[in-house]
Amino acid sequence: MSNLGFGVGDFGIRAMTLIRFVVIALLLTVPVFGQREKPPTGGQPRPFVFPAQENFTLPNGMKVTLVEYGSVPKVAMQMYVYTGTKDDPKGKKGVSQTTADMLKEGTKTRSSEDIARSMAEMGGSLNISGGTDSTIIGGEVLSEFDVQLLTLMADVVMNPNFKADDLELLRANTLRRLAVARTQAQNSAWEKFRSIVFAGHPYEQVNPTDDEVKGYTLDDVRAFYNAKYGAARAHLYIVGKFNKAAVTNIVEKAFSSWSKGAAGARNPPKVSAKRSLAKIDRPNAEQSTIFLGMPAPNPSDPDYVKFVVMDTILGGAFSSRITSNIREDKGYTYSPGSSVWTRYRTGYWFEAADVRTDATGASIKEILYEIKRMRDEPVGADELQGIKNNMVGLYVLQNSSRFGVIGQLEMMNYHELPQSYLDNYVRNIAAVTATDVQSMAKKYLLEDKMTIVVVGDLAKIDDQLKPYE
Repeated sequence: MSNLGFGVGDFGIRAMTLIRFVVIALLLTVPVFGQREKPPTGGQPRPFVFPAQENFTLPNGMKVTLVEYGSVPKVAMQMYVYTGTKDDPKGKKGVSQTTADMLKEGTKTRSSEDIARSMAEMGGSLNISGGTDSTIIGGEVLSEFDVQLLTLMADVVMNPNFKADDLELLRANTLRRLAVARTQAQNSAWEKFRSIVFAGHPYEQVNPTDDEVKGYTLDDVRAFYNAKYGAARAHLYIVGKFNKAAVTNIVEKAFSSWSKGAAGARNPPKVSAKRSLAKIDRPNAEQSTIFLGMPAPNPSDPDYVKFVVMDTILGGAFSSRITSNIREDKGYTYSPGSSVWTRYRTGYWFEAADVRTDATGASIKEILYEIKRMRDEPVGADELQGIKNNMVGLYVLQNSSRFGVIGQLEMMNYHELPQSYLDNYVRNIAAVTATDVQSMAKKYLLEDKMTIVVVGDLAKIDDQLKPYE
């Protein structure tokens, strides 16, 4: 489960766009594509077996996963504490992110400068980020410092020293980030999109209001930490080269005294599944931002892998149909792309694009044309095989890093999937047929369940949007 964000810790569109461009850059260096937009035909992907793991649970409920992996003398560690913006008290959206940010400001025995200096001496840095469902604490260091990193992480997560001065500095930084976010069309579109799709659920609000941020107190932060942080909500992943005996010993020694706390509660949203069009005026905007989507399967659904193959063909790859249509052929946009936004037992597919103002309506028309074509016509064998090879290559590439391995394992555990999900992922992609792809489009890409959000100069685009109201 990835967590990316605009303002204060939510998984959002700016970083998704960044990842998309990173992937594009990687693809452009891979011989599979060369200088062509269309993936070439290839053979069946080779099987991929995920690295072996050792799992155990401390008496206080904290879960631990060890993976001895690679030959480079480095080790990555990440602890997922399963609390986030979904747990924010009513009227105090973002206090979870503020709590996460304050963890890095010091412990009862270490200042923030001490933490930064210690991490630098180990050859790394400590990263803490909050999201909708989890807060992540961790870093990557040289293998010789495996025990030191664990000791530092335990101190940070178990002994925070919440101080008023730190809160005020973070509050000011958050207000500045929010002010910047409000100037960005993608942020406005994503906020509106989420408010419609997840109405009535904590996922509906992406960012806090200024008044909410100004209202946080130190007592609010302490109360959130005391209620939502504890061993029962934590899962520690350690991947790379490390001294297994020493690491196991220090995990038990450093974390066994952490109070268990209350286990996290699952709260899947009821996803909006009705046709709607929302417009946000942005006078004099030179382009329009479009978000268009509908409910989709999540990783626990048997349809998920088939749906992801379909999505990759439709809009999820640089060579996808929507990208080829509105970017390469029409020149309406530079960076369109589709994704499946997933949380526990929750899935939602969407296409996002910043398009020329004069091509706003035409862009929606072409996106819907490609969706209809996906439903009506079976995908060709060469196109399907090329995309599957591309997906397998990216999967293997992602799992070639220590953090990539952690990400896959966390996704599997968060969604409560069996180990076979990762071991069989390549095989399951290879098994997807043209009939499967078409059936996914017919089953899920239904226009009567579609949410559309457009941010742009309404004086110039309102007439273009009338066919989609």
